[in-house]
Amino acid sequence: MKSLKALPEDAPQLVIHDKVTKTTRIKAKKIRVSRGSLSIARTIHIYVSMALLILMLFFAVTGITLNHPEWFDSNQEGAQYSEVPLPDYLITSQSNEEQWRAALGHWMKSQWSVDMTQAQFSEDEISLVHKAPGTYQVFTLDLLDNRVFVESHHYGAIAVLNDLHKGRNAGLAWQWILDISSMLIILFSMSGAYLLLPQTRKLKKSLFYMVIVSSSCGLVYVTQVL
Repeated sequence: MKSLKALPEDAPQLVIHDKVTKTTRIKAKKIRVSRGSLSIARTIHIYVSMALLILMLFFAVTGITLNHPEWFDSNQEGAQYSEVPLPDYLITSQSNEEQWRAALGHWMKSQWSVDMTQAQFSEDEISLVHKAPGTYQVFTLDLLDNRVFVESHHYGAIAVLNDLHKGRNAGLAWQWILDISSMLIILFSMSGAYLLLPQTRKLKKSLFYMVIVSSSCGLVYVTQVL
């Protein structure tokens, strides 16, 4: 009878010991990070995500429009032609003079916001191609007739957004915006990954999903190329 009574008294002790051992093992597997660093990472993650909210939505939407350009072909406008006479103070045959070129560049910039530094000069004609997001313009200055002929192509609002997404013909300021946005997106991603380090189960699941999605994208690309 004593031996039978001893079994139920010892059994709970074995179970408790096993639970303690499992808990100890789980704690040992966790990556230790300081609470202060987690607080900083959480703050960075929150405020950078809000700062990038509009830009990330912009890049997401324009990613779709870039992937399906055929959806917006009907919005493209045809070429437009116009001609404008040169002002009286620019009517001269001495087109090689630096002062005349500076005055011409100032007038062109005030009229069409174009830069004359890329213009090609000849004896009786000046030509310039100006590209901007969603637009394409060709300027021909006839120095014999003293007139400016303009050929303009406007491809619509979607083309403007697509070119901004790619940073094509968008200027130096927009290039800086793209570079800063890219660095902030990297910071946003890394801070989010850092917040997962002490969460063992979520970290394993997240790494699993990352591998699956990345491998799937790589597989699709390889199969399409080959």
